[in-house]
Amino acid sequence: MGDLLSNGPDRPPWRPSRRLIAAAAAVVSSAAVVMGIVALNGPDDQRPRAPESPSAAASSASSGAAFPPGPDAPVTAGQTPGLVIAGLPLPRGGTSIRRDRAAGTGPLTVVLRRTDGSGALGRHGAVVTFPVAAPSGGRPIRVGGVSGRALAREVVWPVEGSYARVRGDLPQSELIAVAAATRVASGRPRVEAPRGLSVAATGALWPAQLNETRYGSRATGEVDELSGGLTFTGVARGGGFEDALYATGAQPAGTVHGRPAVVTSAFGGNGALAWEPAPGVVAYVGYSGAALDRGAVDALRRLASRTRLLSPAQWRATGPSTSDQTNDLGLPD
Repeated sequence: MGDLLSNGPDRPPWRPSRRLIAAAAAVVSSAAVVMGIVALNGPDDQRPRAPESPSAAASSASSGAAFPPGPDAPVTAGQTPGLVIAGLPLPRGGTSIRRDRAAGTGPLTVVLRRTDGSGALGRHGAVVTFPVAAPSGGRPIRVGGVSGRALAREVVWPVEGSYARVRGDLPQSELIAVAAATRVASGRPRVEAPRGLSVAATGALWPAQLNETRYGSRATGEVDELSGGLTFTGVARGGGFEDALYATGAQPAGTVHGRPAVVTSAFGGNGALAWEPAPGVVAYVGYSGAALDRGAVDALRRLASRTRLLSPAQWRATGPSTSDQTNDLGLPD
């Protein structure tokens, strides 16, 4: 993906190859940092919120006044909402729409989750992607009647003249079972979910539209934990976000508005807190500045509890800039 923080502080780039070795080390470090975060299940902000019209959103954005609280906009199928932090003014030019016009011509995904209630964004599930590049390493395995390769958290195997991949935090035997249950028809992956799993979402690997908001961290009131860098929010559709969570080993981080959340370094900056407000839709609050530690995660949780989803009309009313880019997160297909 084009740099999420393109107008903010520098951040280390992610490169598409030789990443999994480095990611493994990062996962160990991240797990140590956020160990025990699952216990941070404090109550979400449940204060009553009054409805707001798109014109009111535009007024707040143009006047520099604090963006008012309000109910989350319903997430309509196929549409991408915006995400703002209530109580903070929107900086001039702080909202943007990043369009990837080629997203629909790239790889496609099927997201699977456990059916026992434990499945959530980046937890107890898997993402099937087709097509992907041929594997460059890994242990030989059998997937149905063909030879595949097993790597860390993933299985890659040949199908329909190319290769498919299933990546997740399930046991390897279950990843192989998902691979064996995958067929490709008219270029689209289809999965007959094995027992205990269900299909949660389907679609392109990378989002056709990524809606972002950027704030100065000093304005958020969390400068002590996040430093004086950049705080950002984002919303997007696409299995690639969840695939990236499995690739980097996201850790559980309580809930946001009643939805299970994870903490990750996959979305740019030093870290981000991500959750799924609706199936196939990923929302997150992240920052660039101080090191990712327990205090930073607490600060992200506080900010996430203040977020509200905006309808596409409300989002357009904030006057977002629009640009074309590749929304690939810098990870391999």
